[in-house]
Amino acid sequence: MTKEELREDPVLEQIQRGVAFAQQNTRWLIAGAVVVIAVIVGVFALQRGRVRAEREAGQFLVEAQVGYLQGNYAAAETQLKEMLQSYGRTRAAGAAQLTLGDALLAQSRPDEALKAYEAASGKTGRDAELGAAAQRGRAAALEDLGRLPEASGAYEKAATLGTLGRVTDLIAAARTALQGGDPARAKTLLDRAKQADTKSQSAGEIGVYMARIEAAQPQ
Repeated sequence: MTKEELREDPVLEQIQRGVAFAQQNTRWLIAGAVVVIAVIVGVFALQRGRVRAEREAGQFLVEAQVGYLQGNYAAAETQLKEMLQSYGRTRAAGAAQLTLGDALLAQSRPDEALKAYEAASGKTGRDAELGAAAQRGRAAALEDLGRLPEASGAYEKAATLGTLGRVTDLIAAARTALQGGDPARAKTLLDRAKQADTKSQSAGEIGVYMARIEAAQPQ
């Protein structure tokens, strides 16, 4: 390629322009690079901070759950409240709220337990079984408060969300409906429980409540 062709080459011309721009704006290019590096470092630090928070929250949760299982309900309550204050935005927060509800309910404080379970239901994310457990806790607290129709609804919602305890939840929903004076609803729920009980593991319990419904019907 001759010198004339080199001078007229559009690609070479663009390269020369880029070099000239870099020479004239070196200070701004360096500043931009520094900003990019600062952003990358900031994002990395944020990610490390989140990982550390998740790990510490998990440790707090395990310790509190061990205390709860050992019957140290008051100590577990204190630990869980401290954990939620510091790590309320971590993934462990939903399970912590749920365990807090359990600890409060075990201390015969259903009003406070209900609030904890309701908070837990808003922190379960896509975990259907955790969501079901939160509704199950709500139902237990409502039952202790004598709000049987609401308890029945919460047990039914637990059965809708989760699969592991579906039959048990439907039976509990039927039981509280019957206790609340709604035998028709109780029968509908028991029919659903019987249909879901594919292995007939709860057939006896379902039969007992069906008999009670029949006995409650006017002759």
